[in-house]
Amino acid sequence: MITEVLLEQAEEDVRTPVLFEGFLEPGAQAAQSLLVLGKVARIRFWMPPSMVNRLIAESDPVFTADGTTLRAEAFSPCCGVYARLDLPDVGDLGEGCTNVDLSDATRTVLAGVVAQDPLHLTVRGEGIRLRTLDGQNDESQVPLPDRWVAGFAEVAAVTKGAVEKANLDKAETRNFLRRIPTVVGRSWAVVSGRGLRMTSRPGRDSIPATGLHRLRVIEPLIRFAQGLTVYTRPDSEVATWVLRLERARFTVTLSPEPSRGFSGEGGWLNSLAAGLEAPEPVHGRAGHDVVDGTWFPRELPSGNAPANGRLAKARELVAAGAVRLLPGGGYEITRGASVQRVRLSPAGCTCAWWAKHQETRGPCSHVLAARMSSAEP
Repeated sequence: MITEVLLEQAEEDVRTPVLFEGFLEPGAQAAQSLLVLGKVARIRFWMPPSMVNRLIAESDPVFTADGTTLRAEAFSPCCGVYARLDLPDVGDLGEGCTNVDLSDATRTVLAGVVAQDPLHLTVRGEGIRLRTLDGQNDESQVPLPDRWVAGFAEVAAVTKGAVEKANLDKAETRNFLRRIPTVVGRSWAVVSGRGLRMTSRPGRDSIPATGLHRLRVIEPLIRFAQGLTVYTRPDSEVATWVLRLERARFTVTLSPEPSRGFSGEGGWLNSLAAGLEAPEPVHGRAGHDVVDGTWFPRELPSGNAPANGRLAKARELVAAGAVRLLPGGGYEITRGASVQRVRLSPAGCTCAWWAKHQETRGPCSHVLAARMSSAEP
């Protein structure tokens, strides 16, 4: 009877194609998952000194349907936390994408969903509509921040090729998540028995966990947790934490440290410098799922990835003829009073950027310029 009433309320004129319309079950789990996504989009886990006392308003979830799975994604304003709710097999799905804010009114509606209460969601290109027993609210499409577009691209760059490093059952998952300290500095997680423990020293099979306190944002979902799987690549600074829920997954990928946002990384720089022929991931129009290693389309409704400064500088260096191949091998790059020496195999540069980061955040502009001037990829 209850669901019939909500279905009758859901009847309306079709303005744009429906990406999804139906009930999200269990309702309380879905409501809390959407609330967590909205919370991620409002929490700045890192505040640079220049931004003290200044807040930046960002957007809430990006909803994407690809015919098989409904996804909702969000970044923190600092762009160092990426979160995604995957809802496979929720019913008939269209294809498309929209981006909305979760206003106070919508969060109030979601917060009222308890136990087995139904939650009805309609997703269209122009926004979403949520209905519960206690109320309903619509959210219209809003502009997508350019930093999010860059962040989508960089998250895909750091997660492709990731492999499973740990798999916890329900009890160990809840135990581990409840023990995450409120502040975690440079640290790693290692498998210990059936669970995970924190350590200050990296090992062969350790999982990067610097700034793991940011994962505490999913605390409202602990009661729904069925398990936790962690993915990372060898020698990577990034780990992806996948919380298994009932008929759903909630994925969180943390940047290498709170002060580093994904939008400032350079995982695709080498591909861009080489003239990438399939730009969908580079422009945020394809997402990566670490669970099955597949890609999914994300036709973003708005937003453009900002131009990368290092790539622009590299192109300027090449165009200005600043790159010179040395007789003994390697390259010399001269621009004004600056002279840098570059080696491509193994890669290296004498600049300050390389001394600090090497290629952990993508190559410096000098290495990029040398690669663009050579026949090497």
